[in-house]
Amino acid sequence: MANMARIAFYSILLGFAPCLAAQRDAALTRDTSYVTCGSKPALSRTVTSDVFVSPDGKRRAYTRGTARLVRAGANPERASAMCVNNSSLFVSSKGDSFELVFLEEANDSETGNSLRIVDWSGDSRRLLLELAQWQYDSPGATRTPLIYQAEAGVFEQPDLSRSFHKQYGLNCSLDVHVAGFSNEDKIIVETEPLTPEEEEVLATPSCARKKSQWTVNSRTESIVQTPETAKLIHNAKIVPRSEK
Repeated sequence: MANMARIAFYSILLGFAPCLAAQRDAALTRDTSYVTCGSKPALSRTVTSDVFVSPDGKRRAYTRGTARLVRAGANPERASAMCVNNSSLFVSSKGDSFELVFLEEANDSETGNSLRIVDWSGDSRRLLLELAQWQYDSPGATRTPLIYQAEAGVFEQPDLSRSFHKQYGLNCSLDVHVAGFSNEDKIIVETEPLTPEEEEVLATPSCARKKSQWTVNSRTESIVQTPETAKLIHNAKIVPRSEK
């Protein structure tokens, strides 16, 4: 694993506000991009995403994030609760039962992790995910693309820190978000500068001072900057996951 993605109506429409709020809250409860124990009170939590169906309808996938509260040995100097994170990916092919194909386990209670499905590729062969890791009580998170090659059942995880080092010729960093696939089925990531606080904590400068988009070759780890207007294509059909 490489070291170390944000209407209310009044008067006659007021009656619809609870429905809108319920839909919004339901969507948030299925967001596995950042799962923690929270605070006031801190609790163990498990969040399961919707199911992403490949364009050909033959493959289905969902993620699950777990944050388990660690009570023993809690550090009173920490601003957040001590959590142990585990992130899982489940995939089903051709109507078979879902199987666990990837598990990111916790290294300790100081670092967190999460896994978010971004999209299926247009040819239904690759599942693009965003793997995030963060340090509790520190700003920022490290996000990297994770690609599941469905036919072979293997994963690719390009080291973007190395890619940006080659691009800019210095040891630097950027805030990365895995965006999706282009109309040519290429992987797109979006970057923006680190905040001053992140630069100070990481002791690393930002590679650039403006937002950018890049295509990523997961095998060669090469990156190419794209026009900011590059269009993202959404391929997967997203359906609620049945709890049965």
